[in-house]
Amino acid sequence: MSDAWKLRVLRWTYVAFIVQASADTALAGLHGSHEGAHAPHLLALAIPEIAAALAFLIEPIERYAAGILVAVYAAAAVLSVVSGDWPLRFFYYAATALFIVTASRKATSPLRAIS
Repeated sequence: MSDAWKLRVLRWTYVAFIVQASADTALAGLHGSHEGAHAPHLLALAIPEIAAALAFLIEPIERYAAGILVAVYAAAAVLSVVSGDWPLRFFYYAATALFIVTASRKATSPLRAIS
């Protein structure tokens, strides 16, 4: 499997995971089944997260989508801390998005084609 395909598989797997997790979060917020006082905020974060994750599949706008995802993860990390939860997963999600964008840009760089 080529590096391009490995990166593509990582991107699609990441997006599938984020969309599924965000959908679960949105449903929990809708039904009030999430613990804590931040249930209304779950929808405010989950809906843009789903949209940005889906936009992350479109490589020409992946940087913008990653920026939105990182902003959502930062807000979610703050809410996690306020709720007494450990926010490490949001740092992992953000790092993964940034890695995919960076690796994608390096793979398609015109300078790479020359070397």
